[in-house]
Amino acid sequence: MLIHSPILKNTIFLVDDDEDILSSLSALFELSGFKTKTYSSALDYLQQLDDTPGCLISDISMPEMNGIELLTELNKTEHARPTLFITGVATVKLAVEAMTLGAIDFIEKPIIADTLLDKVTKMLTNFEADKEIIDRYKTLTKREKQVYRLIIKGLTNTVIAKQIFLTISTVEKHRSVIMKKMKAVNLAALMADLPRLKLLGQSLFDENTNS
Repeated sequence: MLIHSPILKNTIFLVDDDEDILSSLSALFELSGFKTKTYSSALDYLQQLDDTPGCLISDISMPEMNGIELLTELNKTEHARPTLFITGVATVKLAVEAMTLGAIDFIEKPIIADTLLDKVTKMLTNFEADKEIIDRYKTLTKREKQVYRLIIKGLTNTVIAKQIFLTISTVEKHRSVIMKKMKAVNLAALMADLPRLKLLGQSLFDENTNS
């Protein structure tokens, strides 16, 4: 399968407790032109986390920490890498839980090489546009993120001020800064960019989150 060269700058991060699967997946991606990094557990991946651009491909069923738990931990630090899960059986409940946390896709075992490469190619291509918006969001302060979450719920400055115990003028200032940092000319533009933050998971919509 021919891979579009610009996305080959990305590293494929592979997490699986099965060494044979890790080796075969690593060989597949390296033969396609990607660099790879392999991890035998989710904890190992978390301990070596860095800002290298790429995507995460992880088995969903692993001892100590499974794929869902891994993605939950990544969301706490707003570490956004497009994520694809490998699973034996993709149930609806599992899929909903994973997508809520920001996972992009699944692939079931046995893995078909061309299908996996196609999914990863599309995932990385789409992420190029998403990353710009995610990087803007990360420049917001903790308080600005709290106000942002309430703005995207459609709340007025008055309601936001009452809900988080700020003055209306302070909320107005936060709103102005948020719009500038997110490069949104109006609320409609801010809302239009919201789907590109999906990698940060459902916690983005929780104004009580600590991130």
